[in-house]
Amino acid sequence: MAVTILDKCTGCGSCIAVCPRSALTLETEFPNGFGNKVTVVDKQLCDDCGICVSACPHQALETHQKTN
Repeated sequence: MAVTILDKCTGCGSCIAVCPRSALTLETEFPNGFGNKVTVVDKQLCDDCGICVSACPHQALETHQKTN
């Protein structure tokens, strides 16, 4: 599963545009749309293909094996 490295994520959305499973979304840090945007990974949809990792210009994503 892809994991966001929060201190590197700029919320640019490059990873979201390439995800074939629509497993990534941009969310704000705080309620009501306040704060920086960060990528959030839906663990149920992510199949660990790594496309998002390659697409991120800030190296803010990495892959990890799913654990059940």
